[in-house]
Amino acid sequence: MAALDAKARATALRLLNKYGKSVTHTIVTEGSYDPITGDVSAPSTSTEIPKALVEDFNGVDYISGLVEKGDRKLTIPASGFAEPKPNDRFTVGYDVYTVVAVETVWSGDQAAIYISQVRK
Repeated sequence: MAALDAKARATALRLLNKYGKSVTHTIVTEGSYDPITGDVSAPSTSTEIPKALVEDFNGVDYISGLVEKGDRKLTIPASGFAEPKPNDRFTVGYDVYTVVAVETVWSGDQAAIYISQVRK
């Protein structure tokens, strides 16, 4: 079964690299609290450039009230990329979106893809 799981992850990576669009994932790391001074350091950022499938949500998604008009769905491969988390940012063309929620799709015991709900 592990061989099949590895093939599924490789297929996800190959398809996203072939059909995806290059996006910039800005990973935001919150600042840390210093109990001695009472100060909080500034957040830091790092970036990576995965290929993503960029989609609009469908009408059914809006019924729950969790998806707002203008939200997008970004799917990136898990292999070699950081898991997006709320407050991270994705830049698609000239548009900058903030991650609202993330769903991880697993293949066996390892993540295959991350699906992010992002909002301007």
